[in-house]
Amino acid sequence: PLPPPIAEPRDVAYPGTLKLDIDATDLDRRVYRIKETIPVAAPGSMVLLYARWIPGTHSPDGPLYNYSGLRISAGGREIQWTRDTVDVFAFHIDVPRGATTLDIEAQYLTPVESDQGGAAMTREMLRLNWYATALYPAGYFTRRISVDATLKLPEAWNFGTALDVASSSGQTTAFKTVSFEVLADSPVLAGKHFKKIDLDPGGRSRVTLNVAADAPELLEASRSEEHTSELQSRFGI
Repeated sequence: PLPPPIAEPRDVAYPGTLKLDIDATDLDRRVYRIKETIPVAAPGSMVLLYARWIPGTHSPDGPLYNYSGLRISAGGREIQWTRDTVDVFAFHIDVPRGATTLDIEAQYLTPVESDQGGAAMTREMLRLNWYATALYPAGYFTRRISVDATLKLPEAWNFGTALDVASSSGQTTAFKTVSFEVLADSPVLAGKHFKKIDLDPGGRSRVTLNVAADAPELLEASRSEEHTSELQSRFGI
């Protein structure tokens, strides 16, 4: 038999704000540890989706194969989930009575060998694509789903992203609320050796080149007047 239908996305706001917490400190195993909270309004059948179409790609190839160890609970009680037999990017669950949130734990396993894909985490730097670490509720446009995201980095690391920072405490940074769509299109580059280069000092908008390197001396870069003029001409800065 075919699985239950998946609700088509609607242009209405999802009730509540998702919370996504990523711990990126496990450099030995190169694993992102994920905690996510999804508010729910009523009991019953619900479908959670993993990003299939992602920015900058031309096929439905979201990296689901590296999303691992999924556990979903509500009120401290584990909820069984079922993978859709047609759309493998969909997970069916039954929200129990009295539940107000779903608590999700998972891991994203980044490549550790070259034949597994491009490196996303090393002992010196990492690249975090938020869409690879999150589930979201079916039935809504992702631009109508709000998310509060936090990121914990190794000690003394710095980062660059298009997201605006809401607060920082120790190794953890909280970002301002954005839509799931914006979050998916706002990767993080972070590293032990990190540098931000302002490409348009005093300009109308922030234009920053974020650089991470394997060693501090590799961060050194120069900018000639010729290159500056070329940038200003090409990009209007």
